[in-house]
Amino acid sequence: MSTRSNRNRKKQNNKSGGQRLIEQLYVKYYDSLMIIACSYTHDKATAEDLVQSMFLKALLSYEAKGSFLGWANRVLRNDFYNLARANKRFIDEPFDSLQLRSQDDLLSSYIHSEERAKLAAMISMLPMKYREVMIESVYLQKDNQEIASALRLSLANVRQIKSRAKKLLLKMKENEETAPVAKRENQGTGEGKTKEAKKDETQ
Repeated sequence: MSTRSNRNRKKQNNKSGGQRLIEQLYVKYYDSLMIIACSYTHDKATAEDLVQSMFLKALLSYEAKGSFLGWANRVLRNDFYNLARANKRFIDEPFDSLQLRSQDDLLSSYIHSEERAKLAAMISMLPMKYREVMIESVYLQKDNQEIASALRLSLANVRQIKSRAKKLLLKMKENEETAPVAKRENQGTGEGKTKEAKKDETQ
């Protein structure tokens, strides 16, 4: 009888210890995981659902081995793909400068550096294949070999994707920097004015 009681007590202690661990991980990593989830979803509410679901899975099945962020990212990525397939949603959406600014605003809630928030927004706008690699590299701080293993890619493929992703990020940055200048020039020449404003000038 005492042996069974000891076993039950041990199970209860293990369960309590596991719950405390998940609570600690929640406090430590919630913002980081929201950044990753928003990078997949482009939507705060959906990202919150994915992160909450991931922590529930962690409570039920996570074993404290290796990187928690790496494990959590796999769960978030897989759940996002499943959700996208269920909703018949396109994984890769056409680049949109307005959506980039929207992502910047969204991610600023979790990143308190303006430059880092802009970079995170740009990463989230990359094609999914590039986005996955850059999330592993930038947020999880993995080297090329670790990324290749995590995403089941060749080392050469990882290097190529990172190179192309960086070129796209630079292009996005250049477009962001030139857009305000072009807008001011258009306003100065009258190209940015409404038809009503131009009509008033001719009267």
